[in-house]
Amino acid sequence: MGLKLASTLALTALFALMYALIFVIGVWFLPAGLIGLLIMIGLTLGIVLLQYGISPYIIQWIYRIEWVSYEEYQGRYPHLADIVDRVVQINGIKPPRLGIIHDKNPNAFTFGHTKNNARVVLTEGILEYLNKDEQSAVLAHELGHVIHSDFILMTVVFAIPLVFLTIGRWAYYTARFSGARSRRDEEGNYIALLLFVVAVLSYIAYYIGFLISLIISRIREYYADEHAAEVLENPNPLATGLVKIAYGLVAQTGGSLKERKTAKTRALRGMGIFDPSKAKGLALTSMNSSGGYSMDVIQAAAAWDLFNPWAKYYQAFSTHPLPAKRIQRLNKQCEIFGKTPEIDLSKAKEIKEKQAGKSMLDEFLVDVTMKNLPLIVLILMAIFSVLWLFGTFNFLGLTFLSDAISIKWFTLLWFGAFYLIGFAFIIKTGFTYKKGYEPKTIVDLVTNVKVSPVRCVPAIIEGKIVGQGIPGYYFSEDLYFQDQTGLMYIDYRFGFRIADLIFALSKAKRLVGQSVRIKGWYRRGPSPYFQVNTIETVNGKRYKNYARHFTYIWAVLAFLVGALLFYVGFFVL
Repeated sequence: MGLKLASTLALTALFALMYALIFVIGVWFLPAGLIGLLIMIGLTLGIVLLQYGISPYIIQWIYRIEWVSYEEYQGRYPHLADIVDRVVQINGIKPPRLGIIHDKNPNAFTFGHTKNNARVVLTEGILEYLNKDEQSAVLAHELGHVIHSDFILMTVVFAIPLVFLTIGRWAYYTARFSGARSRRDEEGNYIALLLFVVAVLSYIAYYIGFLISLIISRIREYYADEHAAEVLENPNPLATGLVKIAYGLVAQTGGSLKERKTAKTRALRGMGIFDPSKAKGLALTSMNSSGGYSMDVIQAAAAWDLFNPWAKYYQAFSTHPLPAKRIQRLNKQCEIFGKTPEIDLSKAKEIKEKQAGKSMLDEFLVDVTMKNLPLIVLILMAIFSVLWLFGTFNFLGLTFLSDAISIKWFTLLWFGAFYLIGFAFIIKTGFTYKKGYEPKTIVDLVTNVKVSPVRCVPAIIEGKIVGQGIPGYYFSEDLYFQDQTGLMYIDYRFGFRIADLIFALSKAKRLVGQSVRIKGWYRRGPSPYFQVNTIETVNGKRYKNYARHFTYIWAVLAFLVGALLFYVGFFVL
C-alpha cells in the first residue's frame, strides 16, 4: 500500500506542477502573442489527454477491487451476467472487465477509455441490500455509460472550460508580467488593458462552460437511467434501488415485525449506552405489512430533494441529478412500459408542508447568512471604509486618512471590525454545531426536511460500521454506518487533510465491522450524512473529532489581529 500511496501523491503533485508550469512558460519563455497562447492551450490539452490515458490505471491502484473472470462472475451472479450478455450482444461491444469491492457501502461505478475496454465495479453492499432486479438495474445503468461512450464525451466536455481557464490565466499573467506591462507608452497600456478584458471574459466563459458541463453530466445520468429501464423493460427496479442507495432506507428483513422490533431493542440495549425505546419516531412504526418502508417515509426522505432550497443549489453544482428527480423521471417512463410506478412521490409536498410550512426561504436565508457571517461583517466594514475614502460621509468629523488622528481612528475602527469578525465566527460555530444530542435512528434523520449543511440535528446513533465512505478506497477517512432502520454516510472530516489521511490509514479500516455509538450532527447535502463528534466502540475505544474546535481558530486569529491593531492605534500612532 505504501507504493500505491507514494504513486498517487506523486502523480497528483506531477499534474499540479505541470499545469503550473504552463503559465510560467507562457509568461516568461513563450511569445506573448497568438503563438504563445496556442502552445499553452496545446499543453493544457496534453495534460487532459494524459489524465484520460492513465486515470483507469490510477483507479485500479487506489481501490481494492477483486477482478472476476466472466465465467466466475456468471457462476456467482447469473442474473447479472445475463444483463452483461444482453447489452454486449445488442450493442456489439466487447464484454467489460467485471469487478467487486468487498465493502457493504452500496455503490457502483464504471471507468475506462472506450466502450470496448470498460471496467464495471459493484460493491458487496449492492449485492446485499438490493434485490436481484435492483442489482440488475444498477448494473444496466453503469453499462449505459459504457455504450454511450461517456468516458470520451465527458472528457471532451470538461476540457472545453479548462481551455477558457487557460486563456484567462494566460491573458491575466501576460498583462501583469509580460513586456506589454513594462512598456510605459500609451500602446503598452492599451495592450495591457485589452489583455485584462480578455482575462475577465475568459473567466466568465470558463464559469458558464463549467456549469454547462455539469448540466451535460446530469443529462448523461438520465440517459443511463433510461438505458437501465429499457434493458429490464421496467423502470421500477432502479427507482426502488435508488431509495435504498441514496436515502439508506434499507429495512431489516426476516421474521415478523414484532420479532424485528424485539431484536432491534436487544441489539442496541446490549451496548449499555441508551435505551432505543426512548428514541423518537422509530422507523419500524412506519413499515408496511410486507416489512418495507411505508410510502410516507420514502416521500419524507425525498421531500428534501424536491422542496428544500438547498437542493436547488446542490443540483446546479452537481454531476448527478438528485435522487428524487431521477425517481420522478423513471416514474414517467413507467407509462412507456405499461408499468405502475412503485415509488409514489405525489404526497411529498404535503409531508414537507407539515414539517416546514409552505416556504422554506426564510430558513434558507438564515442558513446562508450564518454560513457567511464573518465574510458579511468583513464586507460591510470594507464598504464603510470605501465610503469614507470617497468622502461620502465624514466619520467622527474626520476625512479619510487625512491626518494622524484620522489614521489612528481608522486603525481603531478595524480593531473593532476584527473583534466583530471573531464574534461572528463564534456565532457561526454555535449555529452550525448545535448541542442537545438525542438518540435517533437513521430513518428519523433522513425524513427530516428542515436540515441543511448548516442547520444540523445533533444526535446519537448506534449500530455497526459496515464499510468505508468511499468503498474500496485506500485513503477514505469516512465510514458507512447501519442501524436497524437503514444506512448512512459518516463524515469524519477533521479539518486538516493530513489528520484525515492519518485516520484513514491507521484507524478507519479497523472500525469496519465494529458496533459503535456515534455522537455528532446530521446534515443534508446532495445526500444525507452524519458528521462525527465522537465514535465509541463496544470495547471502550473512543475516537474524538475536533472539527468543531478548529473552527474557533479563526475567531482567535481575528481577535489577535484586532489586538495588534488596538496596540498600534493606542500606543504607536
